[in-house]
Amino acid sequence: MLDKNIIKKQYDFYRDYLLNGIMSFWEGRAQDKKWGGYFTCFDRSGNITDTSKYIWFQGRQLWMFSALYNEFHESEWLELASHGRKFLIEKAYAGNGRWNYQLDQKGNIVAGTISIFTDLFVLSGLAEYALASNSDQDIKLISEAYKTIEESVYDPNYKDIYHNVWSSKYKRHGLYMIPIIVAPIIGKVLGNDKTKPLIDHCLENVLYSFAKDDHEALFEAVGKNGEYMDDDEGHIVYPGHSFASSWACIQEGRRRNNQKIIDRAIQIFKWAYKRGIDNEYGGIYSYVDTTSDKPKQFDWNKETNMSWDDKNFWVNAEAIAATAVAAVEKQNEEYLNRFIKISEWCYKNFYDNEYGEWYAELYRNGSIKLSDKGTKWKAAYHVPRGIMIAMKEFKIYLEKQK
Repeated sequence: MLDKNIIKKQYDFYRDYLLNGIMSFWEGRAQDKKWGGYFTCFDRSGNITDTSKYIWFQGRQLWMFSALYNEFHESEWLELASHGRKFLIEKAYAGNGRWNYQLDQKGNIVAGTISIFTDLFVLSGLAEYALASNSDQDIKLISEAYKTIEESVYDPNYKDIYHNVWSSKYKRHGLYMIPIIVAPIIGKVLGNDKTKPLIDHCLENVLYSFAKDDHEALFEAVGKNGEYMDDDEGHIVYPGHSFASSWACIQEGRRRNNQKIIDRAIQIFKWAYKRGIDNEYGGIYSYVDTTSDKPKQFDWNKETNMSWDDKNFWVNAEAIAATAVAAVEKQNEEYLNRFIKISEWCYKNFYDNEYGEWYAELYRNGSIKLSDKGTKWKAAYHVPRGIMIAMKEFKIYLEKQK
């Protein structure tokens, strides 16, 4: 059993942290009132640095604002969500179930249908908004786009996976991880029977192809048949992705009352923590190599020049979510202590007491590498989602103890 008083203290803190420490940065400045959609790129103090509309973040912020309304029922969140939904429907849809990756501020196409992740995040946003607005106006579109996503994930030769780089040699963890997170949201409006086959497919891949017991790691790339790849790319682990898969699989296991899924996800969580935690400086490493202390950069890390031992916002936000979910699921005091350790480190180092929100990137020792609050890779999503997941887990625990 966990200490109810500690859990209550954590819940109260994280509720306030979410609304007044993180979302207060976004709610007054995210809306583009002239051209529609959201601004997502800001410097430390909140000045706009890029007016581009990155559609995967338009979808993610639509989800965030809708989820906040569904949790707190305050009208400003629904109004913000409605604003983003309108822009996505009118400007971002490319037809045939696909969504453009990047538009300029006015809604002109800069980059087209290059990423299935854009499609997935837009659909999760539209589905969460459908729940918030109690409207079926987008159900036909969601169904059409979901069918396209399903066909694409099943296709071993599907190539539109930016920011990953497609290869005939590998399959990538992200293509299977993200549907486990977003398909259950879509299932709330299309029906769980509609989304279960894809989730089953992705669970099998994440839990048993990418996760290797003999290496005690969930790898980012495995061979086309799920085999371990003994090369530079095959050795890479993203602790942040491992944490994300673990909490998403635990939650899916709960929905199914399937202890086998939960136990496997807890194992992945333990591997991720062991490989990711920086016991000297605190926080979670960006990526590691299971065979070398000098990991090579691939994909997103290469594009952003992220060193393996830098501390990145999304990685640590996923650690907050996963440790909270694992602690509540197992009622495990050690996991709760891990949560407190990581979350306190993040609050001390990532959180900006002057302007709110988290810095985007830190060096290993916690000093600031990039003070921007929004970039083409960071918006109102990972940090508030991680905090909201933790808050809701503690709420679940407290309600069960009544």
